[in-house]
Amino acid sequence: MKCWIVILGCLCLGFGQESPPTDCKPITYFGISGCELSAQGECPKGYHKQTACPTNPMIKAPCRMICVKDAAPKAKPKPGS
Repeated sequence: MKCWIVILGCLCLGFGQESPPTDCKPITYFGISGCELSAQGECPKGYHKQTACPTNPMIKAPCRMICVKDAAPKAKPKPGS
């Protein structure tokens, strides 16, 4: 019985996570998670280009452009009540 509860819990948690688009190859570079740019240098819909650079200037690694998910639009406040 406990085994079924664990399996059911894992399945429910998996459905709650949003999956990246099918044309998105996931990448994490210096703590920034996103997708690789396409061969044409484009991002999938809902993503924008962002530069990911080393946070420590002593690290001699190049900066890299990656696609990062767009922020959710902010809700507009309702006019005066």
